[in-house]
This record gives sequence, C-alpha cells and structure tokens, in this order.
Amino acid sequence: MKTIGLLGGLGPQATMDLETRLHAVAQKLIPQNGNRGYPPMYVYYHRRPPVFTHDDLTPVLPIQADPELLEGARWLAEKADFLILSANSAHLLQSDIERASGRSVLSMIEATLEEVMRRGWKKIGVLGFPDPNVTVYTRRLTERGLRFEVLTAEQQAPLNQAITRVSQGQLTPGVAQTALEILRGRDVDGIIPGCTEIPLLLGADMNASDLVNPAQLLAEAAIVHALT
Repeated sequence: MKTIGLLGGLGPQATMDLETRLHAVAQKLIPQNGNRGYPPMYVYYHRRPPVFTHDDLTPVLPIQADPELLEGARWLAEKADFLILSANSAHLLQSDIERASGRSVLSMIEATLEEVMRRGWKKIGVLGFPDPNVTVYTRRLTERGLRFEVLTAEQQAPLNQAITRVSQGQLTPGVAQTALEILRGRDVDGIIPGCTEIPLLLGADMNASDLVNPAQLLAEAAIVHALT
C-alpha cells in the first residue's frame, strides 16, 4: 500500500474528522486484521494560517504560502508517497506544495467536482472561508460551464466567525444552517460546503441529498489511491 501524507491543522477539528473518515473508509475496503488494515499514514498539523495574513487574519494579496506550511509538506514527502490537504482553500496553494515537496497532491477539489458532475448538477451553491467568492471552487465550475451561487460579503461575515470558533472547539451550528438556506433559496441543484469546518457545524444536516461532503469524498479517493 502507498503511504498517505496528510498536511493538516487547517483547522485541527477538521483534520481529526478527515482522519476518522480515512480510517472508516479503510475498514470497508481493506480486510481488517488488528491495527494492520489501514494504509500507512503520516500527519502534520500546521498551527498557523496557510498563507501570509494581515493582523486581522485576512490574506495578503496575492496569496503567498507560509514557508512553515511548505516545510511541513517537505517533511511529509520524506515519508509519504502522496499528499492530501485537510482544507479546501489550501488547494489554492497546491502547485506550491507539490513543487516544494516533490509529491503529488490528491485533490479534494477534483474529487468533489467529479461528484458534482456525476450528480448532474448544473447550478451549484458554494460556501467557503474566508472569501465568499470561494475561488478554489467557482473558478473550476466556470471552466466546466456550470453556474454557481455564493454568499454576499455581509452574509459571509457571521459564517467566517462560526468557522473560526470551530477551531477553538466551539460550535454554533445555526449560522451554517442559515447560510445553506440562503443558497437553497436561489434555486440551486445542490451545495458544496467548501470549508471542512462547515460539515462539523451542520452535523446530521449534512445527510441532506442536496449536499456533498468534500472531506468524505477525499477520504474515499485517498484510500482507493493508496491501494493502487
């Protein structure tokens, strides 16, 4: 089996959720034998924003990868055959991470878009953090000729606050539910919760048929890739 390198910490709760999902998928796909029925995996927790930020934590533009994040990718590359990222927005840095590490990144974004295409969605609601435009997804949707809906900056602000609180161990689920309902009111076929903290806020509501879970899709793709 290939060894997985998980570049995480963005944030910690979402990283732990992804680790749980990876193990659960492995239990379904790999014959179990004690603790041996899982691909080898190394995990690095990055404890800062993935990019340079201003004092208010908004990204410095154009975005630049935090050198410590790239150092974490290099550390993983010494041990892992391929990398995965625990955050959707970190995929904006995918090329930088691959260049620094010499390892390919199995993309959460691509796994999610493949599922969107499989479901036949034509108009997609996209939630994310911190930018309401969620360019890590909307740019790819545009390339595929798909329409999308996002929040306004005013609507995004409380969601950003709720997402930040998740990394501090505090859940305020009502905010994420409100954001969902805003996009559902715009006649979308389905919604991408494009920040890995949002499913944690939504809990059981993530079972709705008009939602995809990028972390779950990445977990499934990563275990399959590790087995090939």
